[in-house]
Amino acid sequence: MRKYSILFILLVSVPFFSMAGDMEGDLHIKVMRTLKAGPPEVYNGYAFFTFQTHTPVRYVGISFLHEQFRKVHLFQRNDKGVLFFAYPVEEGMTHLDYRLIVDGLWITDPLNPHTYQDSQGISISRFEFPKEQIRVSLKSPLFRDTEQQVVFYLQTEPGKDIYLSGSFCRWDPYLYRMEEIRPGLYTLSLRLLPGTYYYAFYKDGRRIKDPLNKEWRKSTDGQEASLLVVPPRS
Repeated sequence: MRKYSILFILLVSVPFFSMAGDMEGDLHIKVMRTLKAGPPEVYNGYAFFTFQTHTPVRYVGISFLHEQFRKVHLFQRNDKGVLFFAYPVEEGMTHLDYRLIVDGLWITDPLNPHTYQDSQGISISRFEFPKEQIRVSLKSPLFRDTEQQVVFYLQTEPGKDIYLSGSFCRWDPYLYRMEEIRPGLYTLSLRLLPGTYYYAFYKDGRRIKDPLNKEWRKSTDGQEASLLVVPPRS
């Protein structure tokens, strides 16, 4: 099994009732009424994960692919003994790829039958959001608050090989292949440091601006390119 090089600090578990005041009312009720663990679900704008074990564990965490498995989010426990974690669903998300960490052991979610193997043979759980609850907003690029994550989207014909390139990768046209998350909708998330960048998509070997981004300039090679400004972290 591949070992992830992650440095993180495990916080002391906080009893559920001490955090309840910070939780939205409907989500609080959801947590209180959860009697047993089950498959992940979308509830009131959150991806809701649960875990239950009959043997004592020191901690259970969850780590996400879009965060490059660099963060471990700890589960809390409700008064029924069910461990839970609620992750806010951001605009543009259609699924979450993740792994669980139980007392330091990386595993797939035993309550989620949907898994796949990455290029290095590591099994990863995937939670596909129900179509009626997918909140895709065709805005590009989108910024996530954590780790300077920038999300790009392109809506075009399905079944294409779409690549993202730009000044952040010296315009390598084949370095970043975008994922088709539903027919004709492609996306890719990158971690970029604060600064000004130029980028474009490559489709059928042809370079095109981001049609969802009104800001563009001519790059140093004289071609049109979309403008991206990553703000400094607050």
